[in-house]
Amino acid sequence: MPAMPPQDSPPRPAPAGRVELHTHEPMVNWLSPAQLLRTALRVTVARTVGAIVDARAVQAALTPAASNPPIPVSGSGDGTVWVDYLADTGDGWHSTYSMALCASHAVTLSRDNVTLPRPDVLLLGGDQVYPTPAHGGYRTRFLDPFRAACPAPVPPDAANSEVPVPVPGAPLMVATPGNHDWYDGLRGFAQLFCSGDAVGGWRTAQRTSYYVLQLPHGWWIWGLDLQLESEMDRQQYEYFRGMQARLAPGDRVVLCTPEPSWIDEMARLARSQRRAWRADETRTPRFRSLSRIELLLGDQLAVVLAGDQHHYARYTPRAGTPGPERITCGGGGAFLHGTHQLPERPEPIAIGSTRQHYRLADSVYPDAATSRSLRDRAWQLPVRNASFCALVALLYFLLDWILHSANAAPPPLPGSGGLIGALAQYPLAVRHVPEVCCVLLRALLHSPASVLSALGVLAFFAALATRGASGIVSWDGLAGALHGLLHVALAFALLWAFSRLNVAVLGISPGDWRLVPLLLAEILVAGGVLGGLLFGIWMVLANRLWGLHREEVFSSQAIDGYKCLLRMRFDADALTIHPLKLETVCHRWSPGHGVTMLRRFGRRWRLRASPAAQGPRFVPSPGEPVPQNDLHRIEPPIVIRRDGRAP
Repeated sequence: MPAMPPQDSPPRPAPAGRVELHTHEPMVNWLSPAQLLRTALRVTVARTVGAIVDARAVQAALTPAASNPPIPVSGSGDGTVWVDYLADTGDGWHSTYSMALCASHAVTLSRDNVTLPRPDVLLLGGDQVYPTPAHGGYRTRFLDPFRAACPAPVPPDAANSEVPVPVPGAPLMVATPGNHDWYDGLRGFAQLFCSGDAVGGWRTAQRTSYYVLQLPHGWWIWGLDLQLESEMDRQQYEYFRGMQARLAPGDRVVLCTPEPSWIDEMARLARSQRRAWRADETRTPRFRSLSRIELLLGDQLAVVLAGDQHHYARYTPRAGTPGPERITCGGGGAFLHGTHQLPERPEPIAIGSTRQHYRLADSVYPDAATSRSLRDRAWQLPVRNASFCALVALLYFLLDWILHSANAAPPPLPGSGGLIGALAQYPLAVRHVPEVCCVLLRALLHSPASVLSALGVLAFFAALATRGASGIVSWDGLAGALHGLLHVALAFALLWAFSRLNVAVLGISPGDWRLVPLLLAEILVAGGVLGGLLFGIWMVLANRLWGLHREEVFSSQAIDGYKCLLRMRFDADALTIHPLKLETVCHRWSPGHGVTMLRRFGRRWRLRASPAAQGPRFVPSPGEPVPQNDLHRIEPPIVIRRDGRAP
């Protein structure tokens, strides 16, 4: 009997679910040489193009005010609306995803035995991506963590996994652009937030980079777009003036602005009191623009919210004086900024003819003592930022090499072998320092390139110390130049030390070609460690003594903890603001319920989410903190009555 032909086995059904790719980005290394170059180029281009073409004018032309009405928010049956404010997201995965989990779920305050419901609206306060939107920055640093924290439902038909599934009652996401969002001319921001497409389980509805939300019971939220360093555009001002005409008597407004420009104004007024020659310093463009909107609102303005500074701080009007609450809450995921240099009782700021007297509320986060303690860790730069230390060491070598090459042939230096041969004659002892200085000065007199290089180092560090209001020709600039002089001195000291080691101890001839690569290796190692220590210790001391390097002393550390957000309740009588903190973020993650890990390659996770996967794509691994259950209050709830009376 002939054998039966083999029967084909039935095809296996394709696994149901959606394949997703998530990238767990590290914190941005702000002192990385490549990062410094890329960011500098992006900032230069953005400022140059932004001075010529304003994307806000294009938006206004394409979306006139008549087609850009207020976005209605209904909330629960009694008109109560819960709103989260989260700013400065889109940095490292661990911090951004931890905060995205908090903003997409109900949170339990264990110390107070209170549960705050999931928000109906998520306000993003600016800088949704770091360092720039280029090279898929929004996708990996913002979309991946937020879509994973609050994912869209998976359709049952795997073949149509890209088809969106409607989500009844999906929370609303609106965003204010910060300076980092502007580094591509606002193109990525407009595609992400102004196109009407969903972001995971959130819906978007704003049509321009500025917006108005209309809440029940006479509450409004206005979001401003103040670009980089420009004034508010006319079209945007006219839009908000039209919105102000819609306000009824007794209505109150919460204002979202990209940065706490009132702190810059307070600092400007303090400088004008101390130094007469600072009296002609003018307000920043952003504070002038903010003042125009505040004048427009008058007493109807209840609160001003801002990010940009990555901490929590609240300026409250002094007793018996007018003014809105001013809150900075930039703890959405980016590196930490300190609070120890915030002015506690600043000079009164002027909004029109009204002088507003403020004081810093006691509960800042992190507190000033913790901020100073974290600041003092910046001396550990060689451990935290090896690439930057290598750059510093390479600059030392180039400066030494230029100087040696210009003095390789006699005269003018004694002995043979040029500068290295001359320095090798002096043992490493303090008593020989004057003689070595004389040799180096004679060498500099015959090397204009070395002099210009050294002056360039001094100018760079002077500029680094005077970012902001101070110019290079100032006491801050002089302190920065002293910092640069120390680096030049260290470069020459290394040249002396290794000249003595290589020629006098190892017996290598000063004219041997192998001396240059050997010197390069030696300076890269020793110069990297010593130069990094010098840079880190200087930042700490300069900040302690003169208040310099406020940004660098923290950005160099990329601290991912000490996060914060605001959960706000709007009801018929009052606005209640709950300032919340998350001291430690989760660092180890596992796939969530209904999620299968297909492959993990470095920072990239390839997952399959089944239709039963309704929760977050990643959950904390055993032993890790659960972000939404590990939040605590920074200070007691802030209550602002709609009628303006004290609570």
